[in-house]
Amino acid sequence: MNKSKLLKGAGLVALTAMLPLSQAAADTGNWGISGWINQGMTYVDDGVGSDIISYADNGNTLGSRVILNGSTDLPNSGLTAGFTLAIEPLQGALGIGTAGTGTLGLDDGQNPDTLNVLEHNVHIAGSFGKITLGQQSMPTDNIAVLEDPSLTLWASISPIFRGNGTLINSGTTVATMGGAADTSFGDFANCYTFGGLRGNLGIGIDCNGAVLDGIRYDLPAFGPVTVAVGYANDDIYDIAAKWKGDLGGLKASVALGYAINQSNQADGANSWDEAENFQMQAGLMDPGTGIFGSIAYQHESVDLNAANTSVLQDDTDAYWLKVGIKKAFNSLGDTSFAFQYGSYNDQYGTVQAAAGVGGSELERIGFEVNQYFGSRLIVYGVWENLEANVDAVAAGCATCANLNAGDDYNHFTTGLTFFF
Repeated sequence: MNKSKLLKGAGLVALTAMLPLSQAAADTGNWGISGWINQGMTYVDDGVGSDIISYADNGNTLGSRVILNGSTDLPNSGLTAGFTLAIEPLQGALGIGTAGTGTLGLDDGQNPDTLNVLEHNVHIAGSFGKITLGQQSMPTDNIAVLEDPSLTLWASISPIFRGNGTLINSGTTVATMGGAADTSFGDFANCYTFGGLRGNLGIGIDCNGAVLDGIRYDLPAFGPVTVAVGYANDDIYDIAAKWKGDLGGLKASVALGYAINQSNQADGANSWDEAENFQMQAGLMDPGTGIFGSIAYQHESVDLNAANTSVLQDDTDAYWLKVGIKKAFNSLGDTSFAFQYGSYNDQYGTVQAAAGVGGSELERIGFEVNQYFGSRLIVYGVWENLEANVDAVAAGCATCANLNAGDDYNHFTTGLTFFF
């Protein structure tokens, strides 16, 4: 045996033994691992081509994740401390978007799946509330997403994840606008608050809905009302309030959030000093009949700066509604049926500045079915249609007709979500 290697190994063991691990091992705090795996298979039709794709479904918000967390009492203080570490399996790049060719499939192995650290943060909590520091979900993240009392979230939510990267066909060619070589459905759902230098997301609602590095303070609960404030890099401030309770025998929830990004942003010829975002969602459900509904709304505005050389739209509005019924129609568990409608207005982003473009709309409709098998598994199916249009003003828009004649996007997705 190599004595040098043996001595080095013994030295490492000795050093490890000197680390303060015994205290942590003896601590009887609460530690756990949880999460879910969400996998879907989608049939896509962009009007020219079609394909079947298997991938981790429904974006970062509800995509697969593994969550490690723990907490412990701090001695002689009345305080607790804890941590969260969330790991997210990321899908290799989807090739959806080569419009006019029918090649809507996956990356053919060129971009393998990876693991991403979604959250890593620590917190201290007590009678004063809870302070969290690190990479985390900020107060206005998911404000217009999670307040659905039916919890039929994995089939459909207000942000657009399925199809937002697909290019729009006009006949057998890619639709263009304002000199842009390609125009996607996500170009009609751009964000300002988390946009510009950070990327436009193309999701329409939940436009501060990204995990960020910052500090968050959750105030002590005021009965059924919770309030949180936060600051994130770079110069993003937000505040959110939530209420859950009974309303005339109905399960009800309301969430309101306001965020302001005061860092300078630029996107092509467009630049702005400040972006503001207001979001809300409200939901109701009748426990007896299983009838439920939720509505989400977002308004964004930007302050253009002196360097701006375009006519970027400075106000956007987006609405999304879901109504349905969820109850135990069979012995397997709850079944739900729901209809959704969304309208994302004036979110055409950088290309909205094209001469003659007065406004835009991305319209979204869909229908979904969920089957629950206890609390561990959901099997769902959802059909959605996306249609994009622009308005021409008096000056005219040479490419508006080309885009308005573009084909719709249709998909049918069946998916499974397993919780652990």
